[in-house]
Amino acid sequence: MKIKSNSRRNKDDTESPDKFIDKLESSIYQQLFEIGKHLLAESTVDKLLSVALDKTIEISKAERGMIILFGEEEENLFQAARNLKQEDIEHPKFEISRTIIDNVKQEKQPIYLHNALEDSSYKKSSSVKRLKILSVICLPLVFEEKVFGVTYLDNRTVKGIFKQDTFELVFELTNFISLAAFQALHCSQLSNRVSELEKELRGKYKFENIIGHHSKMVAVLKLVSQIADSNATVLIQGESGTGKELIARALHFNSSRLDKPFIPVNCGALPENLLESELFGHVRGAFTGAVNDRVGWFEKADSGTIFLDEISEMSPALQVKLLRILQTGEYSKVGSTELRYCDVRVLAATNKNLQQYVKDGKFREDVYYRLNVVEIELPALRQRRSDIPLLVKYFLDFYNKKSNRNIKLLSPEAEAILLAYNFPGNVRELENIMLHAVTLTENEIIEPPHLPARVRGKEKNFGEEVKPSNLQEAKRRASDKAENEFIKECLEATSGHISKAAKLAGMDVGNFHRIITKHEIDASVFKKSRF
Repeated sequence: MKIKSNSRRNKDDTESPDKFIDKLESSIYQQLFEIGKHLLAESTVDKLLSVALDKTIEISKAERGMIILFGEEEENLFQAARNLKQEDIEHPKFEISRTIIDNVKQEKQPIYLHNALEDSSYKKSSSVKRLKILSVICLPLVFEEKVFGVTYLDNRTVKGIFKQDTFELVFELTNFISLAAFQALHCSQLSNRVSELEKELRGKYKFENIIGHHSKMVAVLKLVSQIADSNATVLIQGESGTGKELIARALHFNSSRLDKPFIPVNCGALPENLLESELFGHVRGAFTGAVNDRVGWFEKADSGTIFLDEISEMSPALQVKLLRILQTGEYSKVGSTELRYCDVRVLAATNKNLQQYVKDGKFREDVYYRLNVVEIELPALRQRRSDIPLLVKYFLDFYNKKSNRNIKLLSPEAEAILLAYNFPGNVRELENIMLHAVTLTENEIIEPPHLPARVRGKEKNFGEEVKPSNLQEAKRRASDKAENEFIKECLEATSGHISKAAKLAGMDVGNFHRIITKHEIDASVFKKSRF
C-alpha cells in the first residue's frame, strides 16, 4: 500500500508536523535535535552527506540508501550511498528506484510506498519480475522552494516494509538535512569560486603575462623575478599609467606571501586624518564619529603585502608613523597607546621624483631610504615604442571578448598614428584609446577616424621639421622611425651582436644587415651597452 494522493503524503492520513512532533517520544525528539546540530556543524559536503545518510538509515532501519545533490545543470554533484554501488544503480533491477528518484526531483514532492511493485505506475516495469517487494521512501531536499537533491531509502523484504511513523520521522530529519546540505554545498561552491578567482588572479600576474619585449621592460621583469620572494621594501617609480600597481601585484603573487592579503592603498585619495585611521585603525572615541573600533589596512595585510600608491602625498607627520612600522613592524591605532605588531611587506609607488622631494624638504630622507631598499623605474610607453603593437593586440583581443566583437586589426594608417603618438598617459591611455576605437568601429578594421581626436592631431610627434603632406607620408615617417628604434633596441639588448639581434627581431641576418645600412646604424656603438 502506498500513501494516496498520487503517491504523495496525504493530509487526511497524516497529522500536521506540529501535532506529530508533539507525539514523538522525548528521546526521539532529542535524538533528532542532536543529529540536526551535528549536521549543521559539518562544513564539507562529503562528510555531511556521509553522516546524514548513516543517521537516516539508523533511524529508518532501511536496507539501502542514497543522498544525491544536483548542480545548476541538473547533473549529480555529490552522492553518498550505503549498500549500493555504482554498478547496482546502473543495473536494470534499479530501474524502478531511478524512476521514483526522477519523479521526486521533477515534481518536488515526497514519495512513500509500502510496495512499489503494487503501484500501477511501476508494476509494468521490466524489472518487477526480479523483485518480490520494494518499500521506498524518497524525499526532496528543498531550499527556498528549489529542489537541489533527494534522499532515497528502500527495503526489499516483507519484514522491512516502512511504516507511516518511519516515513514521518525521516521526513522531519530531512528538513535538517536540507538546510545543512544547502549550506555545505553553498560553502563548497563559494570556496571553488574563490579558488578559481585566485588561480585567475595569480595567472594574470605571472611575469609572462606582463606585456613587453623592449630591453627596458625585460630588465624590469628580471629585477622583479630576483626580488619577488624576498621581504625587501620596494619603491616603484614611473609616470602615471606605466603599470606600477601591476608590478606590485606581480611582486606579491610571485612571492611566498601569495596566499596572504594584498592590500592596495591610495595615499593621495584621502585627507591626512582619515588616511592615518585607514592605515593604522582607530579605537572607539578616538575622534568625533569614532563610535566603534576600526581595523586598519596594516592589520588587515598582516603576513601579506601592502601597496602604498602615491606615497609622495603622505604628510611628514604620517611619515613618522610609517617609519616606525618600516623599522620595527610596530604601530598604534589612532587614540590608543597600545603597541601592536604586524608582519607586512611594504611596496610603495610614486609618479613624482621622490629624491627631489627629499632635497626640497617635502619628504623625509630617513623614510625615503627605508622605502628605497630596491628601486624599480618603469619606462614610459614612448620609451618603448616597439611594445605598442603587442599592447594594441592584447587590448584588441581583450575588448573583442568583453564586447563580443570580432575586430581583427588596425589599418596601417591607424597603426602609424599610434606609433607616432607620445602617450602622456602611457599604457593606461593606450587601453582607453583601444576601448574608444572598438566602441566606434562598425567593421573589422580600426581606421584613423575611430581614434580619439587628440591622438589623430599629434601624428607629428617625433620632431620632424617639415609637416607630412599626406597620411601616407606620415605613415612612412612613423614606420621608418619605429623600425629604426626597434633595430637599435635589438642591438642594445644583444650588446651589438648582429646575429643575436637579428634572431631577437625574428629576421634573417641578411635582411637585418640591409635595414642597418638603410638607417646608417653603427652596431659597434652598442658593444658596451649594459643591457
